[in-house]
Amino acid sequence: MISRQHVRRGDSVSELTESSAKKLANLIKSKQVSCLEVMQAHLDRIAEVNPRINALVQVLPPELALQQARVADATVRRDSASCGKLHGVPASIKDGRKVKGFMSTLGTESPMNCVATEDATVVARFRAAGAIIIGISNIPDFSMSYETDNRLYGRTNNPYDLKRSPGGSSGGQAAIIAAGGSALGIGADSGGSIREPAHNCGVAALKPTRGLLPYTGKFPTNELGIFSYVEVQGPFARFVEDLIYTLPILAGPDGHDPYTHPVSVRDPAQVDLKTLRLSFYSDNGLAAPRADIGELIRRVVNEISPYVASVSDAVPKIGRDTYTAFEELFFYGGDRGQWLHDKMRAMQVTQVAEPFKAILDRAARCEFSVTELRDRLSALDRFKFQMLDFYRDYDVIICPVATGPASSYEKTLAAKEGFNLANDLTYNLPYNITGWPAAVVRCGTSKEGLPLGVQVIAKSWRDDIALAVAARLEALFGGWQAPHL
Repeated sequence: MISRQHVRRGDSVSELTESSAKKLANLIKSKQVSCLEVMQAHLDRIAEVNPRINALVQVLPPELALQQARVADATVRRDSASCGKLHGVPASIKDGRKVKGFMSTLGTESPMNCVATEDATVVARFRAAGAIIIGISNIPDFSMSYETDNRLYGRTNNPYDLKRSPGGSSGGQAAIIAAGGSALGIGADSGGSIREPAHNCGVAALKPTRGLLPYTGKFPTNELGIFSYVEVQGPFARFVEDLIYTLPILAGPDGHDPYTHPVSVRDPAQVDLKTLRLSFYSDNGLAAPRADIGELIRRVVNEISPYVASVSDAVPKIGRDTYTAFEELFFYGGDRGQWLHDKMRAMQVTQVAEPFKAILDRAARCEFSVTELRDRLSALDRFKFQMLDFYRDYDVIICPVATGPASSYEKTLAAKEGFNLANDLTYNLPYNITGWPAAVVRCGTSKEGLPLGVQVIAKSWRDDIALAVAARLEALFGGWQAPHL
C-alpha cells in the first residue's frame, strides 16, 4: 500500500504524480492506493507548479475533485471489476473542446465564452473509462500559434525553463503533464500543435491517423472547414505506454463526425520491429536544424538499427514554394486575413495577444484567387501521391520535430514580425497533409538542459507501428525526465 504521506520531491521521485496513467489505474483497481490519494497528490502538485507555469487555466475546485474521487473509491470497494481502464486517473483537456462544467473560451476574451453543458466525444470517452477531468489547459488565441499566450489567461511557461515557450497550440497540455499535474490529456494538431509542445516539454504524444478520432464537441462549432484536411486530436502523456493504453478508448466513429472512419486500432505489441524498413532524415534541406538536433537523430537511428530490418537515409525532395503554398492555404487564407477578422468578429473579439497579431500581420499580405485556391487543393492531392510514392519502400520514418529546443519568449517576440517559427512547419505539416500518424518521444537533452524529442511517423492506420518504435526508443533513451521546478 502506498503511503498517504507522499514522498517529498526533494528526496525522491513522487510515486503518484510521476507514475504512468496505466500504473495509477492498476494501483487503484488493486486497492493499493485510493482515488482520493491520487487526486490529492495531483491537486497538491498543481498548487505547487501551476502558479509558475500557468498551464492549467481552469482547475476543478478541490472539493469537487475530492468528491468525485470519493465516489470513484466507492465504486472500487463495491465492484472493482466494473471500473474502467482509467478509473480515478486525473486527466486534462486542451481548451477549445467542450468539457461539461468548465468554461469554453478558445483562448479569447469573447462574450460568447460559456460553461459547457455537454462533453466533446473524446472527453466523454475519457469519463466513460473512469478518468476525472481535473482541468483545462491553456492555448493561444483561436488555438493558432506555436506559442501559448493569450490576453485572457496570459502565457504558459516551459517547466524546464520558465523563460521559454512550451510550444503551441497545445502548450498548456504538454507543460502540465511534464510537470506532474495531470497524468494524461487531449491536444490537437493541424501543423505541429501536438508534436511541437511534446518536443519542447519532453513528454510523449501522438498525432493519430486523420479520421481515427472524432472531433465532435469542438468549441464554438463542430465545423473545421479547410482544417478538416489537416487537423486531428490526440493524446498526451509522460509515457508511450499511456498513448498505447488510451488510443483504443478514444478511437472510432461517434455517429456525429462524418470524417471519422470505423478502423480498428491495432496493438503495438504485435508489431515485429525486425520486419520494419526504416527511413530517416536529420535535415529536410529547407530548414536546417541545430547541430544537436541532427546529432540526436543520427544517434537514435544508430541505436534503433539493430532492431529493424533496414535503415535508409531518405528525405522527400519538396521545394520551399510547396510548403509556403500550404502554409498560406491553411493558416493565412489568401484573402488578406479576412477570414481571421471574420472569426474575431463572430466571437466579438477585439484584442489578441502578440503571437496571433503576428499571424494577422502575415495573413494581411497573403492573397490568391479562387483559381489559385483550386490549384492548391489539387496540389494537396498530388502531394499525398508523391509522398506515398516516395515512401512506398519504407514502413516508418524518423525525423526531427523542430529545428531547435524550446525557444525563449523574449527571442521569439523580438524576431521579425514577432513570429519566426514557421520553419518548423516543414517538419510537421507534411504529415498533417498525408494524414499519417506521428508519435513524439523524448530521446535527448540540449546543451541548455532542455528536452529534445524525435518524431516517429508511419502510414495511415498504422499508428501501432509509430507507437511500437516510439516505445523502443523510450526504452533505449529513457523518455520523459522530471523538471526541477
